[in-house]
Amino acid sequence: MIKKLSLLFGLCFIFFACQTEQLETDNNSLLDIEKKKKKKKPNVTTSVANFTECNIIDADRAPWGDRQPTSNFWWSETPEATDYFNANTYFSQDSNHNLVFREYEDGTANILGSTVRGTCVVEIDVWLKDKRTWEEWQAFHDGDHKKEGTAGNASNSEDMSFYLIDSERSTVSALGGDCVQEGEFGLRQRPDPADVTTPNYGAHIGVGGANYDSDLNAIGLSTWGWLTDVNTGADLWLIDFNFKIECEPPSTGGGGCETAFAKGNSNDDHACFDEGGFSRWGWNIGPLSEGTYTYDVYAGAGQCNISNGALVGTVTITYDSNGVTASYDLLDGYVNTEEHLYAGYLPYPTKNNGSYTVAPGQYDVESNLSGDIYVIAHSVVCEDDDDGNGPY
Repeated sequence: MIKKLSLLFGLCFIFFACQTEQLETDNNSLLDIEKKKKKKKPNVTTSVANFTECNIIDADRAPWGDRQPTSNFWWSETPEATDYFNANTYFSQDSNHNLVFREYEDGTANILGSTVRGTCVVEIDVWLKDKRTWEEWQAFHDGDHKKEGTAGNASNSEDMSFYLIDSERSTVSALGGDCVQEGEFGLRQRPDPADVTTPNYGAHIGVGGANYDSDLNAIGLSTWGWLTDVNTGADLWLIDFNFKIECEPPSTGGGGCETAFAKGNSNDDHACFDEGGFSRWGWNIGPLSEGTYTYDVYAGAGQCNISNGALVGTVTITYDSNGVTASYDLLDGYVNTEEHLYAGYLPYPTKNNGSYTVAPGQYDVESNLSGDIYVIAHSVVCEDDDDGNGPY
């Protein structure tokens, strides 16, 4: 089946292809005809969001050598950013930590995953918004293109797309002894696009977009920001993203993936994460006594608004003397690729410093539970392929 694909990254996308992950197909397609033979999914207002997903590759930080090692993320340890040539302030990927870049059809994009330095693991969930062409960007508060480094100085502004960091949706959390500080932080654009006394760079993406990389032909992204206090909004540390983007060839079908959470059945047995002061969406459920409970699972329901996402199945939570378990029953056409379960006495999991977190990588089931507890059931749901062997 041939699908119409939107251009990614402006004109530069002519030279390579990304994996387009969609869950909606034309009504008259052969794929739809075949799917009619299966149990249909229920009607929902929207399907799991369509996006294009590409892998993020660390930039080699040419020409700085050992002073700026291969990395994708820089986190200054000083408010004045005097440690730009301190190799220990740069984060990179390994076999257990990686980042992906997702571009959505509504002009937003998501940098998602984790990056690591020593024992410090940083979980990234950064959203970009308001995609613009170079011409549109120039008209927006005198938008400029920050060219620097080997690739950046060789890049063409007309080939770039430009975004802004969405401070209302973006979070960065850190855990580990080598971290500047553990905890969850907000993120805002640097320089401030509303400040007419400073350049307006935003986030740029395209050929040469990874400013500090020696591959002049690679698609890349660079942007700059402030990590902020999630409670006060105060600026804390400077950060940069600088990386290449590598995309797989397009597949022959769908395969879109989205984060999903179980939602309680009544108004008083669950709470959206924003009620706990978090910027991520999702629900905790409780308090629960021992028993068996079944809940609907929604994918892509941003801001805890189920009309933004899709019902993808149910999860059954069993709480007894043996502990707490979760068993999923997804609708035909969906599979889980990741599952995380929290169960404990507090409404949310806690980090080593005692503060709450909703980062799924830090969920666990506490031991020897009794009495009332809270649970959070998170998964990553993808569209299954037609032969039932998993997502495309």
